[in-house]
Amino acid sequence: MQAAADALILGAGPAGVALACRLAAQGLLVDVIAARRSPAWEGLSPRVIVGLRRAGCGAAVAAAGEPARRAAHWNGQSSTLNHEHLVERARFDAALRRDLRSAGARLTEASVASLRRVDGLWQAFDVSGAPLSRAAFLVEARGRRAPSAGVTLDNGPRTVAIARIHQGDPGPAASAAASFADGWVWMAALPDGRRLLQFVVDAALVPPRVQLSDFHASLAAAVPEAAEWIARRAPLGVATARDATAALRGGLVGADWLRIGDAAFTSDPLSGHGVHSALGSAFAAAAVISSLRAAPDALPLVQRFVEERNADLFGHAAAVGNAFYRMERRWPERLFWRERSAWPSAPSPAAASGLRRQPVVVEGRIVEREVLVTPRMPRGVLTIEGVELAPLLRLAGAHESTTELAQRVGHTPAHVGTALSWLRQNGFLHSGGGLPLV
Repeated sequence: MQAAADALILGAGPAGVALACRLAAQGLLVDVIAARRSPAWEGLSPRVIVGLRRAGCGAAVAAAGEPARRAAHWNGQSSTLNHEHLVERARFDAALRRDLRSAGARLTEASVASLRRVDGLWQAFDVSGAPLSRAAFLVEARGRRAPSAGVTLDNGPRTVAIARIHQGDPGPAASAAASFADGWVWMAALPDGRRLLQFVVDAALVPPRVQLSDFHASLAAAVPEAAEWIARRAPLGVATARDATAALRGGLVGADWLRIGDAAFTSDPLSGHGVHSALGSAFAAAAVISSLRAAPDALPLVQRFVEERNADLFGHAAAVGNAFYRMERRWPERLFWRERSAWPSAPSPAAASGLRRQPVVVEGRIVEREVLVTPRMPRGVLTIEGVELAPLLRLAGAHESTTELAQRVGHTPAHVGTALSWLRQNGFLHSGGGLPLV
C-alpha cells in the first residue's frame, strides 16, 4: 500500500476539493476517495465562483462558464433578479477532480464501505475489504450521503426535490424559480437545448419511485411557468428524487476527524447557501486541522469553534429561507407553505452589541480573541483592514489622534482611520471620537 497520508478526505465535491487544495498547498500529503455522483444540475452564485478561485480551483471556475439570467415568479409577481452559473454536476465534478490532481492530492475513485483505526491511523476499505488509504486525519465530506454520526440538533420540514430533464432546440442559458400551491420549482436551461424542472415539495406528497415520472408530469402540467418552460420538449429519462431537508448535526469534530459541508449541516434549497457554505466550511476546516496537528490540547476550543460556527450558519440560512417562504402569501393554509413559513418557529434573537471572547481563525490557526459583536454580525468582527478592533477600542477612549493610535497599534493611519470609522458607524465610539459605548 502507498505511504500513509496526512489527511484522508471522503468526497470530491466543492467542500472536499477546496479543503484538499488548501491542505496540499500547505505541504500536506492528501488522499481523496470519491464515488461518482448521480446526475444533477446546480446553480452557482457569483460568490461561489469567488470562493472557488480563492481555493485554487481554476478548472472548476472555467467549467462554471458564464452566468445566466435568473428570473422569479413569486407571490403572483414576476421579476428578473440577477444571474447564476448553471453547471451540470458531472462536468463540474470532473473539473474539480482536475483541480485535485493539479494541487498534488492523490485521488481514488471508489466507494468506501468501512472505516477503522489501525495502529493510530484511519484506514478506508472498499466493499470487498480491500484497503484504499491510510491517514492520520479523517475528513467526512460526502454530503447528504455521509453516514450519520452523533445527533441531529435541528430539522426543517421534510422536503424532497424531484427533477427531470427535457430536450428541445438549443437556446440561451437561463434559470427561473416559480411558486405554486404545493411548493416551488427551479427551472434551468442549458444552451444545448436541455431543460430541467426541479420541483421542491413536502415529503408527504411524494409517491413511490415507480410513480415519480407521472407525478412530475402532473406538476409540470399544473404550473403554468413550468409548462411553458418545457413546451414542445420531450422528456429524457425518468424523474429522480433527492432529500432536500434542512438539518443541523452535532458531533462534528474529534481529535483526528471532522465533518464538513453537507455532512455537517444542510440548508433548505431556497436559502441558496449550499455550495457557498460548503466552500466556507473547507476554509475553516483547514484551520481546524492545522490547529489540532500543532496542539492536540486545543480540541475543546476547536470543538466550540466548529459547533458554534455551524449553528450560526445554519440559523442564518434557515432565516433566509423563511423570509422567502413568507413572501409567498397566496396559499397560507397549504401544508407546504404553512410549515415552512413557521420554521424556524422563533428567529434567533439579535445579538447585542459588545465585546465577547470567541474562537476565531488567526493566521491559519484557531485561537480565542475578543471580538466586537453587532446585531448584523453575531459571530463578531476581529479586525478591520488588519487592525484588531478590541485593543483599538480601548485606546481610542484616551482621545489620541489617529496618527498616535496608528503608532501604538502598529498599523498605518489610513487603516486605523478605516477601523475607527467602523467603530463609530456601529455605535462603539461617539461620533465625536471619544468614549467607548460598551
